[in-house]
Amino acid sequence: MVEELIRIIFLSTLAFTIAVLGTPLLTHFLYRYKLGKQIRDAQEAPIYAKLHAAKLGTPTMGGILVWGAMLVVIGLASFTPYSFLSRAETLLPLG
Repeated sequence: MVEELIRIIFLSTLAFTIAVLGTPLLTHFLYRYKLGKQIRDAQEAPIYAKLHAAKLGTPTMGGILVWGAMLVVIGLASFTPYSFLSRAETLLPLG
């Protein structure tokens, strides 16, 4: 039981660290290629455009970093005794 808890805490900390270290790289990429928030035309929705004008250009794909860090940790852990992929509970949703 304690061993499972240590495994979960270790892998969660590793995923968090990867996400924190990857944040500057991802934001630089998103700003460079202008993959940010696009504001609707002011003629279609003038109130919306006024309220959200400050969000123009803000990167909106931070979920990529969360999912990417999780997939990296799962991939790395699959080669170690810390793997969760061998558990029946993990494979159950897959059929």
